Amino acid sequence: MAVDKPNISLTLAALEAEVGKPEPFVLALRGGKRITFPDIFDLPVDEAETFIKDMESAGTDLNALERWLSADDFAKYKEAKLTLRTHSALIERVQNYYEQTVGKPGEGNASAS
Repeated sequence: MAVDKPNISLTLAALEAEVGKPEPFVLALRGGKRITFPDIFDLPVDEAETFIKDMESAGTDLNALERWLSADDFAKYKEAKLTLRTHSALIERVQNYYEQTVGKPGEGNASAS
């Protein structure tokens, strides 16, 4: 008796090789220093969701940056002593970058009913 095997439509390895990898958001600081924000597509889903929520509500809160930048990058950021105006503008740019990467909160295939 022959045993039927299901056809495999896709493997995880093939899927991972197929998906594109966007460039990370990198901020160049004075003195040739730079900080790199995380690539949310490399994070586990639950951490990526938390990161997106943090960035949406970051405002002037440094705690969000401390959670998501490496310790070294966060130290560089604090050493740069950005003004509130510059910090706020940066957070806005970072939010826009991630919105372009994953979409704006609440957008998607919502029910039409």
